[in-house]
Amino acid sequence: MKTCLFFLLSFSLSSSLLIADDAALLAAEKARGVLTGNTGVQWIVSVTGSKNAKFLATSQDGKVYAEVIEPADAKGRKYLAESKGNMWFWKPGLSRPVSVSKRQRLSGDAAIGDIASTSFVEGYKLVGKEDGEVAGEAASVYTLKANSLSDTYAQIKYWVTKDGNLGKKAEFYAKSGNLIRSSTMDYGNTANGKPFLSKMVIEDGGQKITLAFSDVRIGQYPDQMFTRDHLTGRRTSTLRKK
Repeated sequence: MKTCLFFLLSFSLSSSLLIADDAALLAAEKARGVLTGNTGVQWIVSVTGSKNAKFLATSQDGKVYAEVIEPADAKGRKYLAESKGNMWFWKPGLSRPVSVSKRQRLSGDAAIGDIASTSFVEGYKLVGKEDGEVAGEAASVYTLKANSLSDTYAQIKYWVTKDGNLGKKAEFYAKSGNLIRSSTMDYGNTANGKPFLSKMVIEDGGQKITLAFSDVRIGQYPDQMFTRDHLTGRRTSTLRKK
């Protein structure tokens, strides 16, 4: 598959570097829409770049489910990113979902959904933290290593502002240490009275792709929505909760 249609549709540690003990990093993940437990977020994701697309995406408990709204010739296609890093794709006419391989997630616009759904808490270990700056603001710069070889990126560097605990920049590295792509984030939305992700700009080899997040709704969504069997079932846009 090509372009944005893959969107949504992802060491030993010192005890002082446990992610669960870093409140700022956990707060940054929540503002980015990576919520935990049975609280999820659903929003409209508009993609602009070499090709444009629009999705209805739902994220909950480390999993992401998305349906294509636009373009018209792709409407009805569905995607699932599981919490363990596996990705699946389905479109009308297929009898069952098709697995999206790690190699496919690393190439082209398939990487867009992987970046948007990657949890820096669940999939990575915190191995370093230092002071830095991002967009003119004081920040903590986290270095995270993949938990396993199946994770898409071997290492991530993540800039979180000290004022507000917002993740403003991330860099994604291969096992070789080479920078693969980067992203910057804005927080113009509000959820539960706090800033919430509104835009992500991904840069990859000179190409720039923008994801705009709108119509944010926090709620609890059925577990069935995030299963492979559900990809072939009825549409779930009616299940949106305020």
